[in-house]
Amino acid sequence: MAITVEYVPEEDTLAIVTIKETQSASLRTTNAILIAALLVSSYFLNVLFIVAVLITKSFRTTIYLMYCHLSFVNIIDLSFNIFFALIFVANGNWNMSNGWCTFNVAIQEFVHLHTLFVLMIIGAERALGIILGPEYVTHGHKYLSGLRITGVSTILSFVSISFASAVFMNVIPTKPFRNRYVCGIDGGGPIGYVIARLVVYFGCLAVILVACGAILQKRTAASISPNTQEYAEFIKRNRAMQEHRSRGKLMILITCVFLCIEGPYITMCFFYESYNSREFSEVSIEYPQDADTLITWLKFVFPLICPIIMLSWCNDVWTKVKEVMCCRSYDPPTIGHMPGYRDNSDVSPASSVMTVVGGENGPRIKSEASPSYQLRPNWNPSPSVTSYESDPPSSVTQETNLPITSIPPVSVPASANCTPSPSETPKPRAQDAGKARSSVPSKIPRQIPQFKTKRNNSKTKRPHAPGGKAM
Repeated sequence: MAITVEYVPEEDTLAIVTIKETQSASLRTTNAILIAALLVSSYFLNVLFIVAVLITKSFRTTIYLMYCHLSFVNIIDLSFNIFFALIFVANGNWNMSNGWCTFNVAIQEFVHLHTLFVLMIIGAERALGIILGPEYVTHGHKYLSGLRITGVSTILSFVSISFASAVFMNVIPTKPFRNRYVCGIDGGGPIGYVIARLVVYFGCLAVILVACGAILQKRTAASISPNTQEYAEFIKRNRAMQEHRSRGKLMILITCVFLCIEGPYITMCFFYESYNSREFSEVSIEYPQDADTLITWLKFVFPLICPIIMLSWCNDVWTKVKEVMCCRSYDPPTIGHMPGYRDNSDVSPASSVMTVVGGENGPRIKSEASPSYQLRPNWNPSPSVTSYESDPPSSVTQETNLPITSIPPVSVPASANCTPSPSETPKPRAQDAGKARSSVPSKIPRQIPQFKTKRNNSKTKRPHAPGGKAM
């Protein structure tokens, strides 16, 4: 009896299959850890931006609320796309039902379309402000109020939900893609759904492109009025326009990042659905495994990069975030001259004033400096007298403050001691102590009593030392 020998391919042997399963499990674990870290960090940054804007009253403006809306869309993407991808990767296959798979595809369509809608609204609002000028920036509620923008956002949300709900129809098949870690539209669907989405996508991109052109247009130089009273209004308008244009450039940057990161995944889905549609049943297309996985990973990164860009661009929001997270205050310090002494509440600060003055030669800054500290009008000196204040003023100071004619000639005997005795030293009164305190600087060293001199018309004799010898 002949023995039949059958051969199998090398890749189907038990050893090769075991090695492949081990590598697949290791790769799956690594992917699960990376997706979990990406999910947690993206959640944290998006929630942090929303909280920082909502807890600050000055940030609750139209533009910041629209950027919060964009962060909210990112949170939806994280909750129903990336989280489902984490479950898919951790289990190795799709363990949920077909209904959840269809819901995952609908959320993807909603997130892609609604993100473009939000960027389009932001671009239209910024472009309208650039066209209308400072009048819109300072009085924007007259043209486009927050209530109107909310109404437009609600209408566009219903449009996005309508396009995403079409996935639940039986004519559009869905299936989980192993290499993408998410579900998607399978082949055999109608090509009309693909064309309708393409028209809406290109319409949004056209509006965004027009808005970008208006935001990036060349600025015209504004002339300064020679009237001094209008300088404050001029500076206010220019700062408002600069802030308005800066938030518009942020929208342009986020749009470019969206096209570079989410664009390849959307394009891949369009090509797959078009070539595998029922109208082109003879033609089919499949993507390589590595390309499919890499493009899907790029899609997962956008909810992380978007809040990083917004926090890095909006310095005021980032400062508030650091103040809340680190329990620090970033208020500007007080800058001024500190005097030699400060007697608690007996002194009050007096700031200097800087004024912008216009003239024929252009604007210039006029500084009206005033003392850093001045005595309060209702301040009374303390009755306590220190040892320094109780020292008698020197005889030289007293004699220079008096007219020469009023000083009688004084004769000093040769045997007299030049040092005054304690009984001859005059004792200051409380009023004199108060005057000495207000007139004598705080940092003048203690003066040594001087010798009294004898004045005789224009001649002055030197005092004699003890013993009768002249010094």
